[in-house]
Amino acid sequence: MDLDEFTHITLAVLEDQGAAAYAPTIIADDTLQVIQGIPEGLDHRKALQETVQRLGLEQSDFYFGVKSGPGEVTTGFHTAVRTQVQRISEMQQGFVVSGLEDCAWWTLGQGRDQ
Repeated sequence: MDLDEFTHITLAVLEDQGAAAYAPTIIADDTLQVIQGIPEGLDHRKALQETVQRLGLEQSDFYFGVKSGPGEVTTGFHTAVRTQVQRISEMQQGFVVSGLEDCAWWTLGQGRDQ
């Protein structure tokens, strides 16, 4: 699987249930983790990164998906050396996928080259 395939799978989920109902998701190796029970008011992006750290995945390869704004889901592929991301935006006539050069809220791995 690559990031485009993971994004396509996420897109199918969004088309079925909408972006508002999407829960943060991590796929590491053959394990799928959907993060449930996020306290009211806690940003899903923060909950995702806290879960990654709690599971000790910072240096691992994994895919993730998370609501990153109203009608928006960010998907990504994280490795020990880089993170690639894409954005899925909900529009009136469906969803649009775009690549992102930088993801300002993704803080895992920052400073690793210092």
